[in-house]
Amino acid sequence: MSGKKSRRDLLTLGATVGGTLLLGGCDFLATDPSRDDSPGRGKSAGERQTEIEAPTLAERVKSGDLPPLKERLPDQPRVIQPVERLGSYGGTWRNALIGSDVNSIIGTWKYDPLVMWDRKWENVVPNVAENVEISGGGREYLFTLRRGMKWSDGEPLTADDIMFWYEAVFKNKELTPVISNWLQFGGEPLLAEKVDDYKVRFSFAQPYALFLQQLADWDPIVELLPSHYLKQFHKDHNPEIDALVKKEKLSSWVDLWYLRTDIYNNTELPTHRGWRLTNPLSSGDRVVYDRNPYYFAVDPQGRQLPYIDRITYQIFNQDEVLILRAASGEIDMYHHDPIANPRNRPVLARDAERGGYKLWRMRDTQMNAMGICLNLTHKDPVKRSMYQNKDFRIGLSYAINRPEIIKAVYQRQGKPWQTAPRPEVPFYDSDDIGTQYTEYDLDRANEHLDKAGYQERSSGGIRLDPNGKPIAITVLTDVRYFEMADVLQLMKGSWREVGIDLRIENLDTALYGPRKQTGDYDCTTDIGEYGSKGMILDPRWLFATSGSSFAPLWSNWYEGATPSEEPPEPMKRQMAIYHDEVEGSLDLKARYEGMRKIIEIARDEFWTIGISLPAQSVALVKNNFHNVPKDMWYSTSWPTPGPTNICQYFITEE
Repeated sequence: MSGKKSRRDLLTLGATVGGTLLLGGCDFLATDPSRDDSPGRGKSAGERQTEIEAPTLAERVKSGDLPPLKERLPDQPRVIQPVERLGSYGGTWRNALIGSDVNSIIGTWKYDPLVMWDRKWENVVPNVAENVEISGGGREYLFTLRRGMKWSDGEPLTADDIMFWYEAVFKNKELTPVISNWLQFGGEPLLAEKVDDYKVRFSFAQPYALFLQQLADWDPIVELLPSHYLKQFHKDHNPEIDALVKKEKLSSWVDLWYLRTDIYNNTELPTHRGWRLTNPLSSGDRVVYDRNPYYFAVDPQGRQLPYIDRITYQIFNQDEVLILRAASGEIDMYHHDPIANPRNRPVLARDAERGGYKLWRMRDTQMNAMGICLNLTHKDPVKRSMYQNKDFRIGLSYAINRPEIIKAVYQRQGKPWQTAPRPEVPFYDSDDIGTQYTEYDLDRANEHLDKAGYQERSSGGIRLDPNGKPIAITVLTDVRYFEMADVLQLMKGSWREVGIDLRIENLDTALYGPRKQTGDYDCTTDIGEYGSKGMILDPRWLFATSGSSFAPLWSNWYEGATPSEEPPEPMKRQMAIYHDEVEGSLDLKARYEGMRKIIEIARDEFWTIGISLPAQSVALVKNNFHNVPKDMWYSTSWPTPGPTNICQYFITEE
């Protein structure tokens, strides 16, 4: 089983049952590198660049501080084809964070896994791994790493680093108390075996067709860890670990481990990525990543990447301040909220010429601006019974004035839609699940709420539960998504008209996540991610898997975590179909048919409620910021803009 991610047309395994598929070479986009659409001082691909590395690194080589480039690169570097043209070295990418939300970092600096998605989101291609051989009908995956590749401190990156993750983290009960479903298949955990210094074989008890897609996700299921550095912080490798824990004034070696593996705060942690951390998130001001002199990728002329010297993520505590800075031209590229929020678009569009930037439309994969998740496994048996009643959920859905919400909150951009696959998904060709129960009809709402068994009302018109208490539903929201509170304010009036008291609890992000994890809530809201290509790897809105908040105890049952509760039969059927026909099938048509069955059960059961298809998403890109594709996806599973190879972005003089 799995339950974490997203994508669509996936790696085409073809007729590989019983045979071997070699995923080798880099299947990059067939773009024309000589095309030059943008102004600036960067040279076109038709001109030979003289530098083989950044001038700052060349100076360090000359002074003896760094070895020559050929000693820092692997024997077979990854060759990255630029989107527009060859770039020039230098500059700082001015990026941004809202508070402690690291989404901007996840999709940029962090995305550099063993294998990754290509720019079109069609194929998985080699990255840190030079190639992958798939055999045994999808049971075995042999990864060959790049010989001679190094960590940012110059130490070799080898199979021992992957085996360190496997032995010291994956198999350690304190660090991995529960093995996630996406790391076990056929009832047995993943098996890793070192073949030689640069080869590792992963094996499963049953064919695992989605393994490479899971590795290419925003949160790769196999970690690359610098064992030479981290062994000192692991109890199995350091007999003096207790003294080190005491020195750091921590309660356990596990706390020490997480402190030292924190990629956002530990500036000493070696990395394989294009830039290394030099100023931590904990500074409260900005996060800084500087060029990694040992990065493993080059451009078509053999010039070491990245082109850009530094990435800075300025920390903003208010959306309005970020918008003002962006409108003034102080952000080079950014695509998250609040830039992507449609209500801010008029301001950004008005100041684009003055700020020297453009707003580029992205290909959205989100299926809902806001999903509503009643807690179907609520600890209160009365509320649990109420929320599990399908007629109750249908009644609430009919009592939502979606056209009014789309007009008032989403700037007239959107379409009434449930938490359902987007209309263009390749595995479901009907709108029925998306459009059902979306009409604003108070008569039908009352009819279904009465049918659910809650006809009695208080003197104030609020329906009563079986204990005679007025029905009040408290909805948790994350303060980051302020428009969700606006939506709920509009819903508050229409729900009251049908006898339901809606209450809003708007929490800071730091409190919202932990509160959700406890399962102690009536209802939560969330963005409807994974609605298109991503849904096949992360079906959290179709049944209770990892990340689902509408039935946390059923989700725990699926994941093998505690406390848990066995789901009802329809959901167990969904889970079984996903395991056998989606994750376990090498045949693309069979996987799509499995998804169709899962979606039809979700349609019939109506687990969650949606509001609207999202408005068009945009990215802000400065005019002198180059090699960003103009048809970029906007997704978490294709972690925007990571698969576009940000190491080939470059900046010219304005």
